[in-house]
Amino acid sequence: MANETMNQFTEDLLSEKIFHCKICDELCTSDVFLVKGKGNVCGRCFEEKCGEEMKSRAELNTALILIIAKLLLPCKFKSKGCDNRLTSKNYSKHIGSCDFKTKQCPMKNVEACDWSGSNSEFGGHLLKKHEKHVIKGENNIFKVKTSIGARFSVKILSDDYQSCLLKTSVVDDKFYYALNPLGQSEENMEYSVEHKSTETTNHSVIKTAGTLTKLNGIYNELNLDKNPNATAVDIGLLNHLADEKNTISNEFNLNPKGVDEHILKLLECPVCMETMRAPIYLCSNGHSVCVSCKEELEQCPTCKGWWANIRNYFMENFTKNIKYPCKYKKSGCNEIVIESQLRKHEETCPSRVYQCPMDCPETGNFEFILRHLKTNHKDMEFTTEIEDTFGLEETLKWMVFDSKLFRISYFGADYSYFAVELVCSNENPNLYTYEIKILNHSLEWTLTKYSTCFEERKQRPLKKISDCITYYYQNNIKFNVSIKRSI
Repeated sequence: MANETMNQFTEDLLSEKIFHCKICDELCTSDVFLVKGKGNVCGRCFEEKCGEEMKSRAELNTALILIIAKLLLPCKFKSKGCDNRLTSKNYSKHIGSCDFKTKQCPMKNVEACDWSGSNSEFGGHLLKKHEKHVIKGENNIFKVKTSIGARFSVKILSDDYQSCLLKTSVVDDKFYYALNPLGQSEENMEYSVEHKSTETTNHSVIKTAGTLTKLNGIYNELNLDKNPNATAVDIGLLNHLADEKNTISNEFNLNPKGVDEHILKLLECPVCMETMRAPIYLCSNGHSVCVSCKEELEQCPTCKGWWANIRNYFMENFTKNIKYPCKYKKSGCNEIVIESQLRKHEETCPSRVYQCPMDCPETGNFEFILRHLKTNHKDMEFTTEIEDTFGLEETLKWMVFDSKLFRISYFGADYSYFAVELVCSNENPNLYTYEIKILNHSLEWTLTKYSTCFEERKQRPLKKISDCITYYYQNNIKFNVSIKRSI
């Protein structure tokens, strides 16, 4: 009874429009400014529509803000069926995604459709009136052909389980896509995409991933570059897949493959937010944390208690039967395996993320890093063969061999030092050897040395790396180098 009385009191106040902005006539739910000679103005209108002269006559209406904060406000779409009551803090977020909000058909810019309706009506309208844009799927897998030269496109993905709206757009050098649920489709579900060529002779695949998110006021946007839920793919990468008509094939997999997101959430480490795996440790009050974070912290991040140095064997045994998504899922990997197989997979995952080897913060998979190096570090020297002399300062050159990136370093001092490092790769560097031939044309002799390549070292200078080849230094002695695969 008390709630009903309070709700009626709120309705009476709203009917007087004392909480409404004098410019946009919308309900003020955040900052409210009292402008002399005008009245109450919402924060958005105050910033966007009030000039300096009007702002000089304004002051923050703290009393009204406090009153609004105490009320449970009805949704502005109450007359269309929404019975939610909201605090001023949650009001704007709800309005943007309210199922009863009237929005225009997303095909307005594709087929000049003037229909408008609520979220619950959209699925039926799209499937019935825009049938030629519907892509039928099977077992949550949808195959969509897209022109990467088209400014934007809209498709409806539909099968027996769900219907989704797919929007794509090209902005500058990026291809964007966003997938949104229609009707009762599950939201916040992660999905994977494989971008392929339509030509049977091109077997290249680029993998990306995204999250199925609710449509919030973006039905008719043409460009997705401002949409935080859109996934961006470099056009330069997709060009390698495009056929003569600039078309690629995209395979959307909306099947979560049995991963229980709720269970994975319970297994999240409170520090790094990664899913915990054995060993898992407990603090003195029973809070769990992963081993990596425990080693970095002096006390429990949850309760500030001391570490008991006790393993959480119950949780560790529980994780043995859980299917984990690969840690590189955001880079396109859609593998899901049990905990005992996860580490081995991630070590060799083709979507593994590397950092740029030029002390640059950029990260990405091997193909991305290679393109980034050639585009953003143009002073790097890429070569297919090397013939040079040793200098007093360390020289760096880069060679791509067997679809792998090698860093070649050398200089001369008291001795000549030479090393070949395999960088941005998860493959065993011992599978590769390099051969250096030191040439003395005047004396007509050649000294050949062999060594295995090794993984990237952080130590510098070069002569401190124990794995490098050394040779007694002589001025102007030429050499050449080649890389081979051992197996």
